Amino acid sequence: MSGWTEAMKQIIEEELKWDIADTTIEYQQDGLTNTNYIISSGNRKLALRISGGNTGRLGISREAELAAMQAAADLGIGAKVVYFSTETGHMVTEFIDGVKWNDAEAGTDVNMKRIADTLRKVHALPPVPYTFSPYQDITDRIQFAARHQLGLPEDLDEFLENLAAIQQDRASNGQQQLGLCHNDPFANNFLDDGTVRLIDWEYAGMGDIMFDLACVCSAYSRPQKETFLACYFGHDDADTLHNLEQMSYVVTFWNAMWAVLQTFDPKPVVPAESAEPAANYRQIADWMFARLRESL
Repeated sequence: MSGWTEAMKQIIEEELKWDIADTTIEYQQDGLTNTNYIISSGNRKLALRISGGNTGRLGISREAELAAMQAAADLGIGAKVVYFSTETGHMVTEFIDGVKWNDAEAGTDVNMKRIADTLRKVHALPPVPYTFSPYQDITDRIQFAARHQLGLPEDLDEFLENLAAIQQDRASNGQQQLGLCHNDPFANNFLDDGTVRLIDWEYAGMGDIMFDLACVCSAYSRPQKETFLACYFGHDDADTLHNLEQMSYVVTFWNAMWAVLQTFDPKPVVPAESAEPAANYRQIADWMFARLRESL
């Protein structure tokens, strides 16, 4: 019984109707916001997520997440939902036995095309009743950080001025292309089991598709970005690359403030047997703020 929490036992016994004595659990060490496990009983293997304590402050809509996940599963690019509580955020999905990519694997010519094909399908999915705004998320996170004295950079006003200029430019010049977005499609959220699948749909919502593309391109070189844009749009040009670079700034700012908020709860609950240290969120935030300065 070591390692089981009450929430996990409730899901196993009451929702899945499994005998907990016959259930095995394997902690997954790649979760940052939540705690993730693989659970098995007989020949059945599922993925279990126990929602983290900071999710309520991170602009997450569980209803939108569930709707997006169901649409993605129907399309064959996501995991089938077995159990989902929009109240707690706890979730069980079918286990996908795939390879989770690193940045190098996500940056090969073949995989860039596969990612582009997958994201075009995502962006064409039916709308969900939730709008994702990284600009509003950043504002909300800054306000929370200020209230709780989490530490903000001295040049925050300069960052915000550039953010406002980007937001205005994209809105006034009709640059935004709206669709259902994943909003967190970094390399580690892709699984390759012969099909490119996306996991972790916490931030899903209707929004600017360029945010998704900028997430994908966050670790790419300029030539890789040009290749990826050509894969997605069928062409690449200076204007599209400029739009991507603008949104890359927004993605970095959004992630920097995500990391700042994580410092409010620096000791996430993980099983005692895990030897994996907690992420240094302050260090992550400072590194991202440094990237923002370089791009000004």
